[in-house]
Amino acid sequence: MLSYLNLTYRTMIKITNKIIKSADDYSLPYLQFEPENNTSNKSIILVYEIFGLTDHIKNVAKEYAENGFLVAIPDIFSRLENNIDLPYNKDGFSKGLHLKNKLGWELPVMDIVALAATLRLEYNVSVLGYCYGGSLAWLAMQKSFIFEKGICYYGSSIPEFLESNVNCPGMLHFGSDDKGIPIKSIEKVKKFINMNKNKIELFVYENADHGFNCNQRKSYNKIAAEKAFEKTIKFLKDLK
Repeated sequence: MLSYLNLTYRTMIKITNKIIKSADDYSLPYLQFEPENNTSNKSIILVYEIFGLTDHIKNVAKEYAENGFLVAIPDIFSRLENNIDLPYNKDGFSKGLHLKNKLGWELPVMDIVALAATLRLEYNVSVLGYCYGGSLAWLAMQKSFIFEKGICYYGSSIPEFLESNVNCPGMLHFGSDDKGIPIKSIEKVKKFINMNKNKIELFVYENADHGFNCNQRKSYNKIAAEKAFEKTIKFLKDLK
């Protein structure tokens, strides 16, 4: 299934439903966003929140594809239930949390790395995750040497996973008002960064809560979202 979308700067984006075999032979579906006449060798694996493959996440993919990246979103919840797209409310959060807890950490990390191995045949691969996906991206950076770079937005479980160094340069985005990731937890991550052999940049945005990047959530903070996006694009494109 293909579709073309007219985006800013007259960029045409080809959207394709694709499947790869994960390490355990599971047929993992993923959604690929590719700029027309793409000449870049850079790709991003975009790991979604516990709300699944929402319109917001698709819009994020389009935005990065518009900036010249091939973007692939692995449907990690498909191991439990197909086409998860949950509302940004209490019921959606409850369902997403249930799926997250039932799925565990190992299988989605395996799927992310398996997709990276496929993309790596033609592209350099970075990983970008939001919320639940931010924590998964962090784990994938620890478990594999395949990623060029990794970016994690408000991964609430990152402070729990500081036993191993990450294997690529990274960038972390947190909100100062995020009660799920209090400042003391961020300070814990900062101490870990100081001991890490790879360069990791950490940014905390004032007056920003959990989910500040998502314009479909009450916690959306336009200023913080734009600042974080600018930093991320420069980081991924090796711009100063």
